[in-house]
This record gives sequence, structure tokens and C-alpha cells, in this order.
Amino acid sequence: MARKLLKLIGIIGGIAAVAWAMRDRLMSVATSREPEPPTFRERAQAVHPPVDAVSGIGRVYADRLEKAGIGDVGALAAATPDSVAEAAGVSSARARDWIERARRHS
Repeated sequence: MARKLLKLIGIIGGIAAVAWAMRDRLMSVATSREPEPPTFRERAQAVHPPVDAVSGIGRVYADRLEKAGIGDVGALAAATPDSVAEAAGVSSARARDWIERARRHS
């Protein structure tokens, strides 16, 4: 009788040990097997005010610059005087002045 009891305890202990060793595998069956979708962190982009925030640039000049792809103060600060002058229809000296103001503004 004692032998049968010890044998039974051994079998139960063995089953428990196998279940414990495979617990992660047994638990993953209950969860979804689909991988988690990747999460992307968006980089915080600097938000620049529109070009008409620069002193000396009104709505008309701002519209001309926006049509040329210079829509905010950061883009104006990075532009060349020739491209700004051509886009806005102003002199190169005025364009340089706007660019300097934009650089101080941003």
C-alpha cells in the first residue's frame, strides 16, 4: 500500500514538474498567436509659424511664397535670397532681410 501511494505521488509530482516546465507554452495557447503590431513613435516635428509672422511680409507676399513651397518661417530661413526674391517678386536685398528676420524668429 505504501509503495502504491509513493508511486502515485511520484507520478503526480512528475506531471506537475512537466506542467511547471511547460507553463509558458501552455499559457501561450490561450493567448493569440498573432504578433503584436509594431508601434511607431512619431518624431516631434518643429512647428513653425507661417511666413506672414515675419515682419514685413504681408498676406500677398505670403501667398506668393507659399505657392513656391516656402510656407513657414523655417522654410524661409533655409531658403536662398534668389529663390525668395523670385518667388515673391521682390529685390534680393529685401529677400535677404526677410531671411535674416526668419532666422531670428525661428
